[in-house]
Amino acid sequence: MYLLENIIGDLMYILECNVGDRRFKATQKLLLYGTCLPDRYPKIFKEFAAGRTPVHACLEDLHMDHVGYKLVNIIKYSKIKELTILTIDGSPHCYQLQVLGQDIKRHFAPEIEVSHFVIEKGDLYEISYQAITVARHLHRVQKLLNEKNKITKI
Repeated sequence: MYLLENIIGDLMYILECNVGDRRFKATQKLLLYGTCLPDRYPKIFKEFAAGRTPVHACLEDLHMDHVGYKLVNIIKYSKIKELTILTIDGSPHCYQLQVLGQDIKRHFAPEIEVSHFVIEKGDLYEISYQAITVARHLHRVQKLLNEKNKITKI
């Protein structure tokens, strides 16, 4: 990670940062990203980190409740206005970060702007709130697949 530290300075691990860190208050824009993302996609990471305070978490190592509790405290205490979540697509661990952003907006901070992005094989995709909702409910995904199969069989 030596390269990334040169790009953006100290990388902040979400559980080791202070909820009132001056960097949060200075930007009021938070970038939550999967820990492995900067090593795999440094250029995209650098673009997203610009103008935002980046914090990372790996839900392969942590429980999403710990990260969610800390995230809500950062948002409320530092008066965060924008939360951007950037993860690697296809990772069940990274997906949980996307779900956290949705839950926080719905239950704790409806005023915050939340945007969701994933990277798949180097390509960046913006993900809608609705897509995250559907992905959480496997019966909905199956229903969409069944409907698609009916259309393609005609």
